[in-house]
Amino acid sequence: MPPRASTPLRDAVVICTRNRPAELARTLQSVARQSGAHHRRVVVVDGSDHDDAERTAAVVRRWNDAPVPFHHHRYSGPPAGTRQRNAGVDLLPDSVDVVHFLDDDMTLQAGYFEALCDALADHPSLLGVGGIILDSTEDSPRPSVSWAHRMFLLRTDRPSRVLSSGHTTIAWPLPGRPLQPAEWLATGASSYRASVFSAHRFDPAVAGPSPRLEDLDFSFRVAQDGPLAVVSRARCVHRGASRNARGMPATARERVVRRYWFVRKNMDSPRNRLAYWWSLVGQVVALTVSSHPGSTEALRGLLRGLRTVLRRDHPLLRP
Repeated sequence: MPPRASTPLRDAVVICTRNRPAELARTLQSVARQSGAHHRRVVVVDGSDHDDAERTAAVVRRWNDAPVPFHHHRYSGPPAGTRQRNAGVDLLPDSVDVVHFLDDDMTLQAGYFEALCDALADHPSLLGVGGIILDSTEDSPRPSVSWAHRMFLLRTDRPSRVLSSGHTTIAWPLPGRPLQPAEWLATGASSYRASVFSAHRFDPAVAGPSPRLEDLDFSFRVAQDGPLAVVSRARCVHRGASRNARGMPATARERVVRRYWFVRKNMDSPRNRLAYWWSLVGQVVALTVSSHPGSTEALRGLLRGLRTVLRRDHPLLRP
């Protein structure tokens, strides 16, 4: 292992939020409990409507009385996670070495920021690191992978991978692997060297509720310049707030559209385009034979997404 830098890395946190002051309060409480919290700048970039913006500002002010360096920034443009994250980066001082991104509905386990900064200090070649995102039950089992998942390029046995179809696998712990190579990082629990942002920004064209895939787009581009990794001991729980979420058909439609957008933008080749369409065949087959209560709505949304892609009837797909 290379020697660690003699000067500790100076880190800061960017949290984007919109109309979820109660969820944000729980997240900030978790952030304030981390070691070194009194020296770690936290910028909350708020795209809330008027009343919720006032409540969100009040939530942040409570921590300033602690005192913990939490700052509220009211985002004046059309709210979008990509634009708010870019604005948050621009608000940080030049002295910051590492930028952590968190969603506003995350609960961090002890030592989260410390583990990520230690990995970056110990491995100077790394451009970014991420943590393990657990679900609301604090359990993150390895997802099952069937022959159909492999055949239709929907899933693989390796964590944090980007398949030729544009589909991805999440991060999960691997025994004996405290640091795992990653091809992408989920923005809800990711950290980058500040120098990355001189060359890369989140795509401001991406807007709307999840799924947006802006984290996949950003981290995949960064990975073309240098390695990324997942730190197994950096763990957080995604509580999964429902406010601002789309319904099932709209979510399925957006997944189809945005996956196509990602492949064409970052992996454009005849092989990868064919892989994308082949993965859609697999999804249609799976939803058609599924007995899950939401499968009919998901299939309807997927077919709407297919029509949208073919007609290029989406802001991300227009020239």
